[in-house]
Amino acid sequence: MELYQLIDQAMAKPSKGIVKLRPAFSREVPFEWFVLLLWGALLSHQPAAVSSYLNGVGLGEAYYGQALHWFHSTAFTMDEGCLRWGRWLSSHSSIKTLKGQRVYAGDGIKVSKEGRKMPGIKGLHQESEDVSKPEWIRGHYFSALNLLLGSGSALFAVPLGLKLHDGIEPVEADRGLTLVDKMAAVCVAFMVTGSYGLLDAYYASAKILKPFRAAGLHLISRAPISTVGRAAFSANPSVRGPGRPRQWGSDVKLRALFAPIEQCTQATV
Repeated sequence: MELYQLIDQAMAKPSKGIVKLRPAFSREVPFEWFVLLLWGALLSHQPAAVSSYLNGVGLGEAYYGQALHWFHSTAFTMDEGCLRWGRWLSSHSSIKTLKGQRVYAGDGIKVSKEGRKMPGIKGLHQESEDVSKPEWIRGHYFSALNLLLGSGSALFAVPLGLKLHDGIEPVEADRGLTLVDKMAAVCVAFMVTGSYGLLDAYYASAKILKPFRAAGLHLISRAPISTVGRAAFSANPSVRGPGRPRQWGSDVKLRALFAPIEQCTQATV
């Protein structure tokens, strides 16, 4: 009960509470339903569902239709709510910084689902090296971006945005985009200029680096050892062979740019 009292006090503060998200809603009633459903999610001990959230706050089945309608309401947009949520978190006293800039962590996650006719369900291949995961599942693919908060060595990744990026029918603007392109769009939308993004080696590519450079963001990642770059090609106008003109020179392997491991500086992470 003491924890719920602390949450209630934090949510009720006009300067720092949940009321900071009120401008994301065009009407008062949808915002009030948002507060009710948020408390329902915190108080419910049942599986995540709309009926569970209503039970958590003591509302009967007569309110189920109204609560369900909230998720399809046009009185707010999820992107606007996530942006304001990120600004709220950015004012937190325990925000993690690197060289005075905020630090974000992003990744993709595949969540298996039991339903065969749920929206967005499709067959997904697991590239993870974790032997506890099956090679193929049916479920959703999400791209998630988090802001790091904490004190000392204890850090917490607080979600800023969670996007369903595979399985649903893409809008016209998203046609032809890969999962890496979509993750780059999420980072550019929610990260602050000059901040750092932590992404795994799957996202260490030009499709991430170019949007990051254009938006003034920094990427911290691990490049695969097999990464290959290409030197610029100097064409000889007097030599012209069959086929398309060559655009790149010889390959340059990433491992060739570093000294032997014995000569490298050692560091503990």
